Amino acid sequence: MVIHARMGSSRFPGKMVAPLGNAAVLEWVIRRSTRTRGVSEFVLATSSLSQDDVLYELGEMLGIRTFRGSHEDVLRRVIQAADGFDPAAVVRVCADNPFIDPELVTELIAAYRGTQCDYMFNHRPGLGLEIADGFGGEVFRFSALQKAAEMFPESRYREHLTSPFWEHQELFEVVALDTHPELVSPHRRFDVDTPEDLAYLNDLVRLGGITFDTRAERILEISRRA
Repeated sequence: MVIHARMGSSRFPGKMVAPLGNAAVLEWVIRRSTRTRGVSEFVLATSSLSQDDVLYELGEMLGIRTFRGSHEDVLRRVIQAADGFDPAAVVRVCADNPFIDPELVTELIAAYRGTQCDYMFNHRPGLGLEIADGFGGEVFRFSALQKAAEMFPESRYREHLTSPFWEHQELFEVVALDTHPELVSPHRRFDVDTPEDLAYLNDLVRLGGITFDTRAERILEISRRA
């Protein structure tokens, strides 16, 4: 699994170390996602810029392997972070999702192993999936990531890892995993893109006592009462 994070967000600089409850946003992501089963290695992939030293140090403190690469070329950074482990597939977690549910990602991995697709997801609405945004994950066939890197050098494809897959489904087979009708809520988001997003998630933590163990169903229930 590759968790990619950087401090240099244009809309919310420094959000990775902003407080959510009693921990940084990135700590929530690491502590929750590393409980996923069926993963051989966990790697935090950040950039080589000095501003991301704090993320490297947080990864070291939490005991996760850390890789440092390109700041802008996220696609290349994820490939390089995984390459040393000779992977058949890469589970990708975006550090914008502090409420990621490891059980949903475990289910995704198991389902992916029964297919020949290039990209499978259960973290956001799309292709008929109507799940709330921010609980699941993504699995990429490693050779498909390499193919995308070779075919699409433009910056917009490099900064947003999934763009080649969404925009060129004639080249890549994309599959949505739809297994949890109780999580249907396509208009609810649990991402941290702005300070307002983080304020909302902090309100949920205070209201419902959300912890590193709280499942997606419970978080969604709390959000509906908020």
